[in-house]
Amino acid sequence: MNLDQLEVINAIVEKGSFRAAAEHLHRSQPALSTSIKNLEEEFGILIFDRNEYRPKLTEAGAVFLKAARTALDAANQAARIGIELGKNKAETKLRISVDPLVSLEVLEVIAQECAKPTIPVNLIMERTILGGATEALLSEDVDLALAPDTGSNNSKIEKIVIESVSLVGVISKKLLEGKTKATSGLLKKHAQVVVYDKDLKQKTEDLPIKTLLDGGGYKIFAPDHFTKLRLIEKGVGWGRIAKTEFENTKGLISIEKNLCEPLSLELCLMRSKHRPIGPTARKIWKLFEERTT
Repeated sequence: MNLDQLEVINAIVEKGSFRAAAEHLHRSQPALSTSIKNLEEEFGILIFDRNEYRPKLTEAGAVFLKAARTALDAANQAARIGIELGKNKAETKLRISVDPLVSLEVLEVIAQECAKPTIPVNLIMERTILGGATEALLSEDVDLALAPDTGSNNSKIEKIVIESVSLVGVISKKLLEGKTKATSGLLKKHAQVVVYDKDLKQKTEDLPIKTLLDGGGYKIFAPDHFTKLRLIEKGVGWGRIAKTEFENTKGLISIEKNLCEPLSLELCLMRSKHRPIGPTARKIWKLFEERTT
């Protein structure tokens, strides 16, 4: 048995067929079939039921796959660590995806770390929201990500909680129409402003959590958080913003909790478990890791 055979099993299951797995691994389909057959003969088990239209794991195959994925994950992490330890040359640039809710204090820490080397590292910050950070990490478009923990248990992503943020519903005094507080009818009359990321597969709210007003009224999808905040501030619509933003923005009134439930988010520093990062990125990771302990 070798890691190559384990990767073949995993690819067949993830891609759904021998053909798709062969294309993904850039190998021939017969080579994959031979690899699986040799493994089955070595241990005297049947990994795939070949009587189905698509390869289906047998009961023994499902148990073996779980162990295989654990071994692959450990091997990939060991390879990543080996590459990082042997990489003495500092990276020339560091790409980080940043959610708009991340505080300036966190960004300042990272910026200062990038300025420490003899040859400063160019820090490139890219805007992402929600699942966009995970996608950017897995596609290797960024080295690190600063984003909310949306509850996704992606086994390929490692994360450290670095700070918490509270989102509260707010509305401009301009929209209250002489009232002292917002009502359900008033909120349904005006637009709810939310962020829309064209890179994600679907439009999304701040979080996929329903409120009492879902299904009523209409929405304005802003291209970014800054625009969203300004639209709310100018009275174009209402929505959720960080509590600290509400406290620092004049002319806004908080919406009662029964109409727009506050949300609490944990913001995380994330990285891919399998992709090596450079010395500066490692220092930043270790710095926040130490802060959490």
